[in-house]
Amino acid sequence: MPNSTIITSPRDSSTHALETIDYAHHEIHSGSSFVVTDVQSVSTTTQKWMVTTPNTTKWAHMIFNIECTGELLAVVTEGADRTGTTGLTEINRNRNSGGAATVAVHRDVSSGTTDGAVTMGSVRSGATGVGSKTISAGGSRGTNEFVLRQNTKYVVSVTTYAAVFVTLRLDWYEHTNK
Repeated sequence: MPNSTIITSPRDSSTHALETIDYAHHEIHSGSSFVVTDVQSVSTTTQKWMVTTPNTTKWAHMIFNIECTGELLAVVTEGADRTGTTGLTEINRNRNSGGAATVAVHRDVSSGTTDGAVTMGSVRSGATGVGSKTISAGGSRGTNEFVLRQNTKYVVSVTTYAAVFVTLRLDWYEHTNK
């Protein structure tokens, strides 16, 4: 009989149900999953954030989530030549891990001439006025995840049409491409 490996999976002790987690959840446990959240008051203007990926084979698998208390136009572009101004703190989702993100996130941009040549996504939604509601864009990992290009700058631009609050939440894990 050839050599074989027996793989056992953890089971719940009372129901004996097989216990599994998806890959993104596994990355939280391994200390390779991060989040940045930023809330800004934006009044009929455009707020920008910049995501910069390192020149390594550790690639970011990211979901862009944007919420607004009114009408918005959100655009995510790739290939910016801008400089980020206010660095935001990347939080490791495993609070017991010492792992640090290789992706850098900034609020506001300066210098350069372009936010990027490739539009990865755009959405205009919401309402302005008495009937306005909080609008959310983004969603589940399976249909909204992007594997970001290494050594690249991305700009998230949110234009508003009234005095509103905009929340940006970036959720990603970093995985080495082999």
